[in-house]
Order: sequence, then structure tokens, then C-alpha cells
Amino acid sequence: MSAFHSPRLAAATVLVLGTLFTPLAQAEAINGAIYTSTGDHALVNANQYPTKPSVYLNGGPSNFPQCTGGMLDDGTYHFQVTDPSGQYLLSTDSIWERTFQVTNGRISTNLGTHANGGTSPCGSLAIQLIPYDDTPNGGGVYKVWITRASDFAAACGAAVDCGLAGFVPGSTKTDNFKVGPTTPTTPPTGSVRAYKFYDADADGHYDQNIDILLDGWKMTLGSFEQGIDSTRYTSAGSAQWDNLLPGIDYTVEEGVPTQGNWVHSATIYTGHDGSPENPAGPLAVVAGQVTSVLFGNYCTVPSNGRTLGFWSNKNGQSLIGSDDLQVLYALNLRNADGSHFDAFTKTQFRNWLLNGDAVNMAYMLSVQLSAMRLNVYNGFVNGGGYYVPAGMTVNALIAAADAALAADGTTFAGDPNRAYQESLKNWLDALNNGAGLLSPTPCAYSFP
Repeated sequence: MSAFHSPRLAAATVLVLGTLFTPLAQAEAINGAIYTSTGDHALVNANQYPTKPSVYLNGGPSNFPQCTGGMLDDGTYHFQVTDPSGQYLLSTDSIWERTFQVTNGRISTNLGTHANGGTSPCGSLAIQLIPYDDTPNGGGVYKVWITRASDFAAACGAAVDCGLAGFVPGSTKTDNFKVGPTTPTTPPTGSVRAYKFYDADADGHYDQNIDILLDGWKMTLGSFEQGIDSTRYTSAGSAQWDNLLPGIDYTVEEGVPTQGNWVHSATIYTGHDGSPENPAGPLAVVAGQVTSVLFGNYCTVPSNGRTLGFWSNKNGQSLIGSDDLQVLYALNLRNADGSHFDAFTKTQFRNWLLNGDAVNMAYMLSVQLSAMRLNVYNGFVNGGGYYVPAGMTVNALIAAADAALAADGTTFAGDPNRAYQESLKNWLDALNNGAGLLSPTPCAYSFP
């Protein structure tokens, strides 16, 4: 349906208001009848037409063979098409193209540019009403008007097309008609499908060989324009909404699990053909097609790390044997002055551990590295576990920290390697305090 022309309404309203205060002495009621028909003058039941081009204007007698009654006043007239309330002008061409002559009570001559139909048995010429816009009326109803050219000119001024304002109440004649199917038709619609996958490698992409589709995940489709707020749960990895109108903005939000160990990693929009679309939303629906959005999440499990405090207290000290010291000896641990630290006794290790500070970042990195190495060696932390913030496994993080200490053992303020060593230290510190590692399989989830 094409848009109706509200700008014409605004201009016409001003002009109509102006005419309320200007008496039009020459304006008077129009005698006779107008009606619509097809181009061959067939009268249509209930004025119901299949298309806009099939509607024609007629005027004068229609009761063949008598052809009496309904005689229009002779003269020159203009016509227009509006919505049934008369609020919106739907005719799209100039008033001068919508002009005709009435002779002997019948439409006799088309003075405009609209197509002619045939002549009725009672002698009236049929004039096609198009072009005119679609009506905003939900039932497909229109109104055709006629007015004398002299009354139109009196309302608007000579050679001025003032639209609706030229059709002054009391000096017009109208007839309603309807265009469209007699039974409602279903508009073409599209669909939106929301997928949920477990992002097993936390890379923000869907890999069907690695990632797993999840069932029972809460999804909500919304549209402010349509007042839609529909919640569904994924089945076989997705939730779908059908019969959605194109040209409307839609959004999909995934549910946030009650369990706090879930992390959102990806929102991937795809068009109906699989191409990337609207990376920030909203979703664009295409008639007869499915537009998709994929949500990726992963969950974490505690690292089970033990802190510096644990390894310096009696519980941790009781676990440290010569083999543990040998493991630490193999690392490039540093003292506060940057020299290498080698623990020959667990007491030496305890004192060194407790005195760690970040004046020399290499020293603080060393104490966190030693704690993590003991955590892995004693089975508290899975060295193969993946720590997403660092983008590597625990074992890889240990190796990276050891290499950084081997390269630079004195990272005081201003040292170019200090920031990197501090990042490594922070990651190890978090894991020693139980930070979450990527779970290789989905964790439990539920929604409020």
C-alpha cells in the first residue's frame, strides 16, 4: 500500500479554515446523482471493485430503459478521490486533469486527461478515477467527490489548485466505493530463528565441528512497532517465530542464566541467504525467508588454585618435598634485586614467598608463578585448562611467565617489559585465587 499524502492534508486544512470565514454566495447544492461503475458501465454489487483501475465515475440517469431521475445540473465539474472521511486527498494529479462537462443531465465530455470508458445506455460517459493513492481506511473504502469548477475557483482563486479546500461542503456530491478482495488476504511474511551454541573454544565463532547446540535456552523476540514480546526456549538448538511482517524492526534477546559462571561470547546475525547482516541489530525480515541470529556462550569452572598464603602456611608447607623444590629450581625465579632465586629448603621458599613485592615486577611475577607451578604439580589445577582472559592454557601461561623472567629479571617502573610481566602476574594471581577455567562441556543452566 502506498503512503497517503498527509502534506496535502495540512495545506488543505489551512485553506478550508480560510473558507469558513469567506461567504461563497455562488455555492449551491448539486442536483442529480453520481455513482461508480466499471468501464463498460456494469454496476457493481455494494460498490466493491477488485482493483483501483477498474473504478469509473458516472453521473446522471442510470435506470435504463426509463433513464429518468438523477439528472445532474449542466456545467463544468472537477472530481477527486479521498478516504471515506474526506480527511486525506488521494488523487495524485492536478485538478485540471480531473475535469468534465455535464450536458442534458449526463456526463458528456471528459475535459481532463483520465481515460474514458464507454457510454452508458442512458448516455453518460464513464471516466476512470486513477491515479489515486491507497486509502488509509482499513476496510479499503474510498470516496469520490464532484464540485462545480466555478465553486472550486471561488474557494481557491483563479488558476489555483488548492486540493481538498476547493471542495466546499454544501456544493459537492459524493459516493463511496471499496477496492480489494471480498475476503482478507494473508500478507507475505517471514521468520526469525535464534540459535544457541556452546562456544567450546571461546573464540566468538560458531564451529559445527567443535561447538554444541543447546536446548532449553530462553530467547525473547521483541518489536516495539508491533507490540511483540514473545519468549520461547530453544529446541534442537533453536527457537523460531513465523508469520512476521517484513519492514518491521525485530530484536532477539537471549536469557541470562541464574548461574553466574556463564559468559556471553558471540552474537552473530545472518541474512536469509546466510550472509552477515545488521551486526548490531535489529533483524530485517524478508518475506518467505528465515533470518537468523546465533548466540554463543561458554561457562567456567573454578581453577581450584591455592594462594600464596596456602603455600606459606603449615598446610602447604607440609606438601613441599625435595621434588617440589626441584620443580621450582627449574624455573627462572627472581629476587627483589633481580638475581636468580633457588630454593634449597622449604623454609627458604616460605620466607621468599612472603616477602614478595611489586617494586621489581619480576619478583612479584616469580612468587605467583611458583605458587601456580606447585598447584599444577600437586594436582590442584589442571595445567591443560584454558584461561580465556589470557587466551592460553595454564601450562602455556606458566611457560610464558618463565620465559619473561628469563628475558628480564629487573622490571622496575619504566622498564618496557614491566607491563607484560604485570599482565602475566595478574592472570596467575587470579588463577591461584580460584578464577574460572573454560569448561570443555556445558555447565548447568536455568532461568528466572
